[in-house]
Amino acid sequence: MRRFASLLLAGAASLVAALPSRLAGQGFGVYEHNTCAMGRAGVTAARPCADGSAIYFSPAGLAGLTGTHISAGVTLIGAQGNFTDDFLANRSDLKNPLIPVPNIYVTHAFSPKVTAGIGLYAPYGLETKWDSTNFPGRFLGYNTNIRSIYIQPTIGYQVSPKLKFGIGVAYITSHLKLRQRADLSSQPVPDALRIPAGLPVGTTFAMLGVPTGTDFADATLDANGNGFAVNFGAIWQATDRLSIGGHWLTRKRITYDGDATFKPIATGLVLPVAVGPLPAGTPVDAVLAPEFTSGGPLANGAVSTAVNMPPQGTLGFAYKINDEWSVMADYQYVVWGWFNEVDINFANAGTPDIALHPSNKDTHGFRFGTEYQYNAKVQLRGGYLYHEGASPAQFVTPLLPEAARNEFTFGAGIALTSHWHADLAYQYIRQNDRRGTINLAAGNTGLYKFSAHLFAAGVALTF
Repeated sequence: MRRFASLLLAGAASLVAALPSRLAGQGFGVYEHNTCAMGRAGVTAARPCADGSAIYFSPAGLAGLTGTHISAGVTLIGAQGNFTDDFLANRSDLKNPLIPVPNIYVTHAFSPKVTAGIGLYAPYGLETKWDSTNFPGRFLGYNTNIRSIYIQPTIGYQVSPKLKFGIGVAYITSHLKLRQRADLSSQPVPDALRIPAGLPVGTTFAMLGVPTGTDFADATLDANGNGFAVNFGAIWQATDRLSIGGHWLTRKRITYDGDATFKPIATGLVLPVAVGPLPAGTPVDAVLAPEFTSGGPLANGAVSTAVNMPPQGTLGFAYKINDEWSVMADYQYVVWGWFNEVDINFANAGTPDIALHPSNKDTHGFRFGTEYQYNAKVQLRGGYLYHEGASPAQFVTPLLPEAARNEFTFGAGIALTSHWHADLAYQYIRQNDRRGTINLAAGNTGLYKFSAHLFAAGVALTF
């Protein structure tokens, strides 16, 4: 049973290892933390939206904002996906709920050169949920839930008429929950049954005739983490029409502490013949019960880990074609190659600690956006973005079925009054189909498909 406890932790560690940095927009990352920015595909490095969201997207964009800005919004994420196996062509569908992701920003200009603010946003707000009883990948994970809150005070400074600089420090509080079933057929026979039967070490229940897919335990890993990250950037107004900007998000360390709990699931199996002192007809569940007690490999216990998330940067430009129309583009680079170690510590002495060495690759992303001032009250927006997937081919699983994505957006900004402004946006995500697995030992044995529709609305007050 040590094998299952280790698999639970390995699954959770691999999930944490695969978590994208906060601006990557990959996997479980969410980039849509402002309705205005979402409408133009998140292109913000050289010219963030003038509503305080530069706190998240490009801190230098705070410099030059006048007065006080208060903005709030929510993005609703509706994801669809499925896995089709190669052998029987059986298809399993995601059962994700509609997920809201909020954002709030407040800024105030203390002088013509200095503007400061604070933002609250949730860069991880996604979930993968599969059927807990029928999905064949439930033994890797059937419900993964990530919820994170970033609280970031930020300051922007106008160095000169052409140069802006900004910096923010974000406090991160994160919650991770992974639910997983255990297949009895793949588990080693415990010594209490193996030794009296004269079976060799390593004998599994499958060797005794237990069919594949026999659930005997439901495991949950529930952990909380926290850490800090620094986000800084600059914007240069090269000409009256052209601005160039970039920002860098430093590497950050998040520590996770939590609990692993194991709940027995009745199999209804009995021993067909006497095994040592155990008579024929003895319930297998009774034989397994000691594995869940104190000191057993499936006993509830504490777990902890620490993850160093990689650094990343964005470089972009914004060009004003005329008084009504602007175009802009960003390039994004995430240094996933620097991320290479995750250690899992399990308080229960019955389960060994785990050291993992993720092999994610560096990723590149490209964003293109445009804005058009339709009239004095209405601004139209649109955009397209593409980014690569960081997950290696050997870890495309139910936990993180990630691949390269193409995304299309459009939106509008509406001036309601001289002080109130509203924004609306829509985004479609089309992820490339990618081969993956529901059984790490079997390799990639099926195809994952994923897409999503995102709807956002926001309101801003300026005074």
